[in-house]
Amino acid sequence: MPPCPGLEDADRERMEHSPFLFGAEQLFEVGDLMGRSLVQRLAAPIFALHVGSWHFHLIFGVQPDNVPAAVKCGKDAVRFGLRPSRPIWTAGYDKRYCFDEASLRGRIRYVERHNERAGLPPRPWPFITTP
Repeated sequence: MPPCPGLEDADRERMEHSPFLFGAEQLFEVGDLMGRSLVQRLAAPIFALHVGSWHFHLIFGVQPDNVPAAVKCGKDAVRFGLRPSRPIWTAGYDKRYCFDEASLRGRIRYVERHNERAGLPPRPWPFITTP
């Protein structure tokens, strides 16, 4: 979709802090912090992860905690690991469920392509597993 300057201006006016973008040198560390925390603290199997400068894509399998707890775990791990002097995440997130194997595999491949476009292997972290 084309840019919408009016919406962009309105969003900027509502922001309490200036935008926070991860530097290219931080992206691998952000993914590592997030993934290791989810695996260690929640025993969440991670099927795909991509970290961009301003957002991430994460696909994880069934685990005993709910989606909000998993998102909080990942975001907190990065915040505590990097120790920024200000907030770095927005409230909320987009969640989608996969109810069949074809849907799951399609979404995994979508995330892997993001890594490949960034010059990374499809599964750049050792904690990523297959479903």
